[in-house]
Amino acid sequence: MDKQVDVLGYVGLGVTALGAIASAVTGQVLPLSVASTIGVGCNVFSRKQSEERLVDGFNGQGEKIESLQGIVEANHGELKEAMVMGKADFGNQVEDLKLSLNERLNNIKDSLDQNVSSLNAETKEIKDIVTNLRQVEVLSQELRVKPDSATFFYERGNSHHKLGNVSGAIADYTEAIKKDGNHAQAYHKRGILYLDSGERQKAVDDLRKASLLYFEKGEIESYHQAREMSKNVHELENHGNGSNGKVLIGAKLFS
Repeated sequence: MDKQVDVLGYVGLGVTALGAIASAVTGQVLPLSVASTIGVGCNVFSRKQSEERLVDGFNGQGEKIESLQGIVEANHGELKEAMVMGKADFGNQVEDLKLSLNERLNNIKDSLDQNVSSLNAETKEIKDIVTNLRQVEVLSQELRVKPDSATFFYERGNSHHKLGNVSGAIADYTEAIKKDGNHAQAYHKRGILYLDSGERQKAVDDLRKASLLYFEKGEIESYHQAREMSKNVHELENHGNGSNGKVLIGAKLFS
């Protein structure tokens, strides 16, 4: 097509040139309109063909542009969808991470709370031990000044008991009874310690004595406690079976 257009252009130029040559040779002037018309016609046709070629090229480029636009729009849609999905996945991952972190923090907090509670209990126990040790020392100093004080021996016996020093507590309760034969609480607590130590007969004797002294003093509740314990121990002693679990509950009253 391009070659055909070029040929037509050349033909137009050739016709014009031939017209000029013929005029020179023959000495006759050809009608200008004939030569011009033929040349112009060829040139017009050539231009028209060129314009059509440009239009076709432009249309082809337009189609390519539209095709590229379609591809871009499709890729843009896919990219947008991928971004939305990626954003959703990222949000889910962040939420999962938050939940995991919260769970770990709660577990750590619970563990710390347990450790703190345990440390508080141990601290209290240590403080109680230190307090009772100091009390033993203070009462020992008081007894150097007042060696006949049944109250000091009894209180020091309580401190020994809280420290787990059973033999020391029994010794101090015994001294309190020696200083004051009517010391019902000293009999009662010594009876409980005898029971814990497996010396049931001594326990029964002390608990009975304590119940009698409580009754004489009008301390009825303590009287019933000591009397009930002595009866339980006596029954266990007579039957030779069972356990001390039922009578040990009385020890909690003086813990």
